[in-house]
Amino acid sequence: MLTDREVRFVREHLHQDVHGLLLSAHKYPDVDVPKCVVQIEGRRKIKHKIPEWYACKDIYIPSLQAVEQASSAEAARYKERFLKDRGTVVDMTGGLGVDAYYFAAAGQKVLYAEEDERLCQAARHNFQVLQKSDRIEVVHRSAEALWEEGHTRPYADLAYADPSRRGKEGARIRGLASYRPDVTQLAATVLKHAAAFLVKIAPMEDITRTLELLPRTTQVHVVSFKNECKELLFLLEKQENDTGAPLVVCSVGFSFYREEEMAAAQALQSSETYGIPKEGDFLYEPDASLLKAGAFALPAVRFGLEKFHRHSHLYVSDEFVAGFPGKTYRIHQLIPFASSHIKQLAAAFPSAQMKVRNFPLSVDVWRKKTGIIDGGTDVLFGTTGRKAGKDAKWIIHATLWEENI
Repeated sequence: MLTDREVRFVREHLHQDVHGLLLSAHKYPDVDVPKCVVQIEGRRKIKHKIPEWYACKDIYIPSLQAVEQASSAEAARYKERFLKDRGTVVDMTGGLGVDAYYFAAAGQKVLYAEEDERLCQAARHNFQVLQKSDRIEVVHRSAEALWEEGHTRPYADLAYADPSRRGKEGARIRGLASYRPDVTQLAATVLKHAAAFLVKIAPMEDITRTLELLPRTTQVHVVSFKNECKELLFLLEKQENDTGAPLVVCSVGFSFYREEEMAAAQALQSSETYGIPKEGDFLYEPDASLLKAGAFALPAVRFGLEKFHRHSHLYVSDEFVAGFPGKTYRIHQLIPFASSHIKQLAAAFPSAQMKVRNFPLSVDVWRKKTGIIDGGTDVLFGTTGRKAGKDAKWIIHATLWEENI
């Protein structure tokens, strides 16, 4: 891994320009500078992503790609909900080892499997310095070969796979069947050796298409942090799904079946009842996980809100409604969208946060037209609503509402 001298070098040069270090490598004959530069860049990436690992001076970064694909500490901890007390987990695509580490930290006995020997070596080292090697067995083997004849493995409470989303040349690939390993082909075999199979895929993948490829899915989890989708998790179970439809779980605390959303959307379309915001009303912006999950009409039904427009995905109420899975704002002004008003906005709002939902301008174009810089507590929503049976373009001035106000 790293010599004591190289560990010191990394710590001493953690905040220096790495290009300069590479150019001056001849000054450090006792240090493998390119290897240390990977450690420096990797440590910078894990500082906030995996703080516990960053705090350990002896952590070894095998590659920057391994860091990029690894789960964050928050995302890894989220997966604890799928574990049983003192159970066994098989991590079929070990990678950097972050998920395996947090499975072990939650009290599980973990089998870490990885086809890249360099990653296995780094994982063994890291689990040792992180004091988790007694709970994690590292196996140099591909996911496809894990349960081949002659290789007996303990029956697992949970098998987990985070397939690679990069091709041989390092380019990003789309489509679950193109990931490596192909979990669509492995699922049946995995469920012969594990009670459940958890698959992590990229947040940009289509949920409906993925469900067609993973028909034994009982739950879909859309994981977001700070209003940004980070992971999609598909839970496949040995037992048949009695409902025939998976439960969709948004990590901010909103769960539903897709049939519920369809019913809510049909009811909204039939009633043509839309909210017209006014000064003093409350505006609700759903978390990104709800939008990714396709929960567009159901939040209005669940929380007794009115939607602006079928395609705008913003909601309004005249009284505050607690517990909404997203952000809540207080409306101060409703401005009709017109060229004369656009020009006047900069004088009223030299700086503001700007958001668009079902609006003819992007945020970048809107900023260029007005000269409004990003910042401050004022929020301008550009959106489309319904008024007198017709579409109406609005600009809404609001500020974030805190429930404890």
